[in-house]
Amino acid sequence: MPELTYPGLVEIHRAPPSLDECRFYHTVDLPDGERRGQWDLRPGVQAYLGGVSFKGKAVLEIGPASGFLSFHMERAGAAVTAVEPPMERLWDFVPMPDFDAAAHRRARHRDIDGVRNSFWYLHHLYGSRVRLLETVPEAIPAEAGEFDVGLIAAVLLHCRAPFDIIEGCARRVRGTMIVTELYDATLGERPLCHLLARPHVKEVDTWWALTPAFIVNALGLLGFGRATVGTHHQKRELDGQGIPMFTVVAHRT
Repeated sequence: MPELTYPGLVEIHRAPPSLDECRFYHTVDLPDGERRGQWDLRPGVQAYLGGVSFKGKAVLEIGPASGFLSFHMERAGAAVTAVEPPMERLWDFVPMPDFDAAAHRRARHRDIDGVRNSFWYLHHLYGSRVRLLETVPEAIPAEAGEFDVGLIAAVLLHCRAPFDIIEGCARRVRGTMIVTELYDATLGERPLCHLLARPHVKEVDTWWALTPAFIVNALGLLGFGRATVGTHHQKRELDGQGIPMFTVVAHRT
């Protein structure tokens, strides 16, 4: 597999932000009480991560958000490296007719600043050693290191080219890939990447609904030929509903 060119890699270090500068994407327990996010993964985190053991493993995580999974895996014995795209890149927005993309990008910058603040707040609170790298996830350079496990959790639905994200992560992983996404059983058992975006629906952050078979086949093409699929429900804080999700765990063969 040829190496891709990349714009660089920066290891990020930040001072602890104040709590009021933070926006938590995942619900967490803090010394002064619970802070609610958009998702509460606490009860179902083992299923979310496919039941994989992280003890002694080097883990590459794409898109950590508030870092709930990063710090969970670290507590389970992993050495975690998380990757975020540069703020100039962010994730891909769906193009829309008559949509003010520049204004939306400014608003999203504020939101993402708050989420990244929450990562660093927890990082300092826990005395964490999780490493955060800023680079393009489709072309993570060799300087990032080699990893036993790669994790892409609820990221691909937000990306214009999900296969490129999978390939960028898999290139740096020698053992196991974990991919978790929303599960739509109505899409059946075919390897589908179903376009959710519609011109009349002003939702510009979500592109795809992916089937488990799509992920299994994609990982198989990249050398991870021994795969298992698990389904589970995770709590959405907006309405307290358990939302169906799937997790693919695939091993290099």
